Amino acid sequence: MSDNGATVLSLAATSRFYLMEQIEKSDRISTPGTRAFVPTQLTSKATHRVALFAWLMLFLNLGFAAESTLLIFDAHIHYNQDVWESLPPAHALRILNQAGISKALVSSTPTDGTERLYRLAPKRIVPLLRPYPTSAHRYTWFRDPAILSYVRDHLARIPYRGIGEFHVFGDGAASMVMGEIISLARQRRLALHAHTDLAGLNAILQRAPDISVIWAHSGFDVPVFTLRSLLQQHPHLYLELSFREGITDNGQLTPEWQVLMTEHQHRFLLGMDTYTPSRWAELPELATDARWWLTQLPRPVAEAIAYGNAARIFALE
Repeated sequence: MSDNGATVLSLAATSRFYLMEQIEKSDRISTPGTRAFVPTQLTSKATHRVALFAWLMLFLNLGFAAESTLLIFDAHIHYNQDVWESLPPAHALRILNQAGISKALVSSTPTDGTERLYRLAPKRIVPLLRPYPTSAHRYTWFRDPAILSYVRDHLARIPYRGIGEFHVFGDGAASMVMGEIISLARQRRLALHAHTDLAGLNAILQRAPDISVIWAHSGFDVPVFTLRSLLQQHPHLYLELSFREGITDNGQLTPEWQVLMTEHQHRFLLGMDTYTPSRWAELPELATDARWWLTQLPRPVAEAIAYGNAARIFALE
């Protein structure tokens, strides 16, 4: 990246942080019966800084300047217990601000973490229910009928929009418990967010052809031609991109991924996957890196992947 490019990305981050701070304030003050936050409530100082940023963008006249300010709807955020013990919810929201993440799909172990973030910022956090309470259940939950009571009880606590991210592999996705989870998702119009292998994904898609299924990590290293075939066959399948191999090569978007994303621009979701505390610390940098390869796509494609597709799935446009 050129020095001018780094300067623009730094300025973009500053501007995003300022605007996200205002969004966070809006989440705190906008409650039923109160007057909603509007942009005219920005302070004079904030307005001047944003205006200066816009002027600099025009002055530098860099082709990727506009894309570098893309807001993100992150489709893979976790707020697990090992994070909230050292990073309170308000601080976590500040990190989302710094990364320019305006909305986030959040699931946690246990799900109390998701509920803490949602209650603090309900307009910003889109909650998913992970269908098991501890990491010890990760590889057994889909064969434990007691999990179904856990899921039903927790779905009543806040307005969850999906079930996941859950781990299930191979014939585990054909279990009775998995079938009941799919039935619940269908009844309540919930999405499914699956961390699974190709066999597990096919089992889920066969049982849930009418449900929005998000495949975490896009299968990691599943060949691109297989992904293309899956997208062509399953109109409700979406591919989430965190930790996906082969998207870039030395920071440049690879040709096969550029073609695939352009062909199926409405089927990809951007995610960072904050599965450890260190990933939270890296979140602003991860978002900057993602924006860099997004700039190599046509702007409508970049906007769809960064924000629009997730917003459409969860009816937040």
